[in-house]
Amino acid sequence: MNFLTKSITATVLTLTTIGAVNAAPRVIAADNYITSKICAAASGSSSVKLHKVIKDAGLTKQYVVDNVQCNDQNIVSFVSEYGENAEKMVDKLTQGKYKTQVKVTDLASN
Repeated sequence: MNFLTKSITATVLTLTTIGAVNAAPRVIAADNYITSKICAAASGSSSVKLHKVIKDAGLTKQYVVDNVQCNDQNIVSFVSEYGENAEKMVDKLTQGKYKTQVKVTDLASN
């Protein structure tokens, strides 16, 4: 390969990598409030980090689900919208209470 082809290939690979890294949204606590830290941890992918933040605050998961608001949404809705691993984190927060089940009924056969 000549120099020009190598340069173009390197540039394209670099730009592609930069775009892929910046594609995922990240939630960062804007202040030092414990609820902001809980929201940021819940939107991440580490259930261990979320557990630690809740435990360090002296709260329970049930209290967090019932009372914590993130960007004017309840925490379950917030995590569902912005979470890196939303299904896993919602399951951890709600202890599996909100698992959805779909039942299909054929109305034409009745």
